[in-house]
Amino acid sequence: MLQQAEADFEPLPFDAAAARAFGRVAAALRRRGRKPQARAYDAMIAAVALARDLPVHTSNPAAFAGIDDLTVVPVPLPE
Repeated sequence: MLQQAEADFEPLPFDAAAARAFGRVAAALRRRGRKPQARAYDAMIAAVALARDLPVHTSNPAAFAGIDDLTVVPVPLPE
């Protein structure tokens, strides 16, 4: 399954633009009483998406709740 995902998608780097966006994500999470450290990978995914003006497609939209300007597209889990 991992090999298929690697073949189908080009990874987006966590670059300088994403690092700057990460600060905004962490601040938004803190304002809502959430700990960015507890959801560090989700916060990094959100930062990469924000830096590139892309939506996040996820089966766990609650993980991205409260992140300003992030478009979250819920995806149902396969049965």
